[in-house]
Amino acid sequence: MIIKRYLFPILLLISVCFAASACSGGDLLYDIEIRPNVISPNADGTDDVSELSYTLSREAYIDIYLLDEAGNRYDYRVDKLRSKGVRTAYFSGVIDGNLLADGVYTVVFEATDNKGRTDREEAQIELIDGDTAQIEIQGLSIYPTEFTPNRDGINDRITISYSLNKEAEVVDVYLLGEDGTKYPVPEDEIREMGSVGAHQHDYDGGVDLGAQPPDDGTYTVVVEAQDAVGTKDRAEGQVTISGGGIPMVEIVNAAAVFSSEIFAVGDTLTFTCTVKNIGTVPVRTTGPESGTTYSMLENFNSLEQYEEAGVFRVGLDYEGNSAGRQYPFRWQLGTEEELTPVEVNGETEWYLMPDQTVTVVGHLILDVEPVTTEPYFWIGLIQEQVEIVQDKVEATKISIGF
Repeated sequence: MIIKRYLFPILLLISVCFAASACSGGDLLYDIEIRPNVISPNADGTDDVSELSYTLSREAYIDIYLLDEAGNRYDYRVDKLRSKGVRTAYFSGVIDGNLLADGVYTVVFEATDNKGRTDREEAQIELIDGDTAQIEIQGLSIYPTEFTPNRDGINDRITISYSLNKEAEVVDVYLLGEDGTKYPVPEDEIREMGSVGAHQHDYDGGVDLGAQPPDDGTYTVVVEAQDAVGTKDRAEGQVTISGGGIPMVEIVNAAAVFSSEIFAVGDTLTFTCTVKNIGTVPVRTTGPESGTTYSMLENFNSLEQYEEAGVFRVGLDYEGNSAGRQYPFRWQLGTEEELTPVEVNGETEWYLMPDQTVTVVGHLILDVEPVTTEPYFWIGLIQEQVEIVQDKVEATKISIGF
């Protein structure tokens, strides 16, 4: 009788434990629910997304995958660690950037705890009226495939072109380094980002804004696009950066020496200055060579030494200049004997190398009466079609008798 008296409560307690799954063991994965279980993934705002809800009784690794009617498997979540409690995943019909075809699918939930115990549950979902058009990035083109972002006016930038077959919600264009670093490319130049049709991006490595470009090397050019449904596409190409860097040149001490401050009409004014490449990249320059003589009626165009984007020259300007352009008299940074010739696109270009110093001498015949007897003259360092690097250096009042 005593044994029976105590045995009954023990059996009752065991029975309650199993019924409530509250003792050691019990269900790992339960309360599976799909809301709604019919979706139309077409970005119309109605039943585009379903909630895949489940509950874990303890921390576990979760796999969620879909099986179509032919038994093909589509992994949605793979080996994801989740904590105890109610969990929800949102499913739009897209897996790995591709929209599944309309049809009935079995959604399989599998959970495995830290001791290797596994639980599995299944439910069904149906896809109807899905958007049949996958987004595509078409005709990716990169030109040139090697460039030198150093603002010398030659191969300083690349053009990245492609087309989108449908409207995209998100477009990302960037260079990807071997170390995984992303370098963003500026927005489209010809069409609103994400719109259907041709797109074109201009990339200069950031040097136009004074930023240091990515290090020399080979990079992957990546274009990624995603539409409103969630389908994705990615296109890749390659580009090589060489000789990249910000050009840095200075007139040393911001100083120049004029041969005199008093001249008669017809005399020759001479200035002398020292220029140094204080940067890490060669800088391009062009004639006329240091030592060339101008008359007041000439300018660099009349000497057929036309302005070129990116080149550095020292210029001479004066008060009352009526030429219509600043620094009408310009000189190369040094002589060809001092500079380094480089063959670029079949042409010989001349470069002042890093840490190199040259003397620039300019002559100007004062053969035209000035608007005032004591105009100011000054020199400047110009990077043509980019900026005046140093302006009005050594402004000096010159007395001209006539």
